[in-house]
Amino acid sequence: MLPTILDDFLDQEVVDIRGDTVGTLSCYWESANGLLFLGVRMKDQDVVRVVPDHNSRVDDRHSCVRLGFSAKMVSSAPPFDCEKEMKVSLEKASTAHFGLEPIPGHVN
Repeated sequence: MLPTILDDFLDQEVVDIRGDTVGTLSCYWESANGLLFLGVRMKDQDVVRVVPDHNSRVDDRHSCVRLGFSAKMVSSAPPFDCEKEMKVSLEKASTAHFGLEPIPGHVN
């Protein structure tokens, strides 16, 4: 997914792998290694969760972002404040939470 496309989807609905609404897109950022992360404000929590864009895509037809993960996984992902600077440790915690490979070039 291209980061510039996400500008059009800020504050739009985010759905899980089954198509169930999990929240809205609050922010996004690209890591130093080019990986993209999404900040999803959960509909049933007053928190933004960090979600790697792995297998995620934008859905122009439904004006939403479709995640490659279940709502349950997203709801327990590491929290993040979109007003703060992203730390590598949080990116690593998010990729580990979702069972993805460690971030290339980062020491574990």
